[in-house]
Amino acid sequence: MAKDTRLINGRQISEKFATEVPLVEELTNTKGSMDPYGDQVYDESLYRNDNVASGISSLDEITDTHVKYYRENGFLAIQNAFTSAQISDALTGLDNCISGKYPDYDGIQYERVKDVDYESLSFDEKKKQIRKLIYFLDHEKLFQSIVADTQFLSVVEKLINATPEVHGDQALFKPPLIGREKPWHQDHAFFDLPFGTKIIGCWIALDKATLENACMHVKPGTHNEGPVKHQNKRDWQICDTHLDLTRDVAVPLNPGGMLLFDGLLHHGTPANRTSEFRRSFQIHFIPKGTRESPTEERIETFGMGGEDATC
Repeated sequence: MAKDTRLINGRQISEKFATEVPLVEELTNTKGSMDPYGDQVYDESLYRNDNVASGISSLDEITDTHVKYYRENGFLAIQNAFTSAQISDALTGLDNCISGKYPDYDGIQYERVKDVDYESLSFDEKKKQIRKLIYFLDHEKLFQSIVADTQFLSVVEKLINATPEVHGDQALFKPPLIGREKPWHQDHAFFDLPFGTKIIGCWIALDKATLENACMHVKPGTHNEGPVKHQNKRDWQICDTHLDLTRDVAVPLNPGGMLLFDGLLHHGTPANRTSEFRRSFQIHFIPKGTRESPTEERIETFGMGGEDATC
């Protein structure tokens, strides 16, 4: 490896860019990693609850009018996209990944909490410390009832106007009381894909997602305004000072509900201070055959770190 390069996530990139990439902290006493940011104080007025999206009832209802709405606004909420059986399978699948059923699975990331001995926790206690799980589809097949749902895939294909291919999977836990904020951001800023790639995020509620326990918030139309520089503050995020809070729309969902959103749409979630989980399964699709681009291109487009930036 060249002297002025580092290996991050299996990719060799220059030191200039590597120093700006947020890194996770590997744990020594259990499989998985620790959230690199942790729970931080933020202005709660960054998330408004006075404008709520209702969405449509089911995948069956999607028409050309809804496709047009998605392309103009950058999102579409579907209240009953998946059955209770599909959601039950997904929750069982997550438990399997956490319980150690798959010895080579290590995609668990924990909330940053001091002095926690994860190995000593009971299964239920451990779940309450988890921030997210990533890249588990190759291990747990129970998610196939969702991922291979033909009606779901047909809708995704229609919205991106291409044959869809999975590009990343994660389960976001927002555990009770300690589930931290995910500041406003664009998902494209996290993916090494050529700018202009049609990315669609599919955020599926596994628990009830409410105004109180940190449902998704979106800003309609922002996907048509291009990339925004992200800064390494409370997360890899859009600066608070660059947000137009008048455009905030909250998207509460029942279990089985889904939010479809463009990879450039501004979105975020506040912290969960309730006593309930707010788990979700999120999967991204891109046009089949899309090739990854260099990390340097993404950083040049979406930001250069900025811990010292005033946001």
